[in-house]
Amino acid sequence: MKGLISGIKRMEIHDGDGLRSTVFFKGCPLKCLWCHNPESISFAPQNAKFKEKCISCGSCIGKSDEDAASICPVSAIVRYGTEYESDELVSILMKDAEFYKNSGGGVTLSGGECLAQSTFATELARKLWEKGVSVYVDTCGYVKRDVLEGIIPYTDVFLYDIKAIDPAVHKICTGKDNGTILENLKYLSEMGCDIEIRYPLVTGYNDGECERIGSFLKDLKGIRKIKVLQYHSFAASRYEALGMENTLPKTKTEIADVERAVSILKSFGLNALNGINED
Repeated sequence: MKGLISGIKRMEIHDGDGLRSTVFFKGCPLKCLWCHNPESISFAPQNAKFKEKCISCGSCIGKSDEDAASICPVSAIVRYGTEYESDELVSILMKDAEFYKNSGGGVTLSGGECLAQSTFATELARKLWEKGVSVYVDTCGYVKRDVLEGIIPYTDVFLYDIKAIDPAVHKICTGKDNGTILENLKYLSEMGCDIEIRYPLVTGYNDGECERIGSFLKDLKGIRKIKVLQYHSFAASRYEALGMENTLPKTKTEIADVERAVSILKSFGLNALNGINED
């Protein structure tokens, strides 16, 4: 079985506990305005062309997209979307097994939305679990219930995005209603799963949702922590390189905004943290 992967990052420290390898799956059902992984939105392979890196060597002329990316001498062309067999991917990820073991880390399945390729994601998680590797699943929660049922046995922690509680706000920001997302979070809680909430704070868009989020989460079981993530627009160059419309909000979220949100969430008895400093 094959899965389409946009990238693999080793030695990650922000995608769960310890040192981790993060596998970014291609494709996502949501269209978040502030998405900082635009290369993972589409379900199809893409080439990103970074004009500022191009040295006009001509090596890519007449080549297919896949070949152009592989032969570019200065990485001005980057291919996002490579097919892997599950065993092939496990072999790559197991190269860092000692780092996982010694740091309390493991592998995080991310995206895009990793569970949009549910059969492959579950097979990959199972094979890693069978080798004793900790698996975290980073999800937006916009998936069918049976997908969660299938991957729960092989998942140590769910990293679960909550962008808004108000369905109208959520739809404006992501293009989708959040009913399924909230119901799936309740389900994971009822099933005794360990959950870490990610709340991307975007001033002027979902900062008014903080109290609603606190009220919704306060009675759920299994919520280990909630990280408030400071919005940034660093991905702007990738939107341009991919030829995609840049939807990144022209706003600035200050550290003070994050700290204010952390304080509000703590008032609901939640273990809320600044997602960057974690203090």
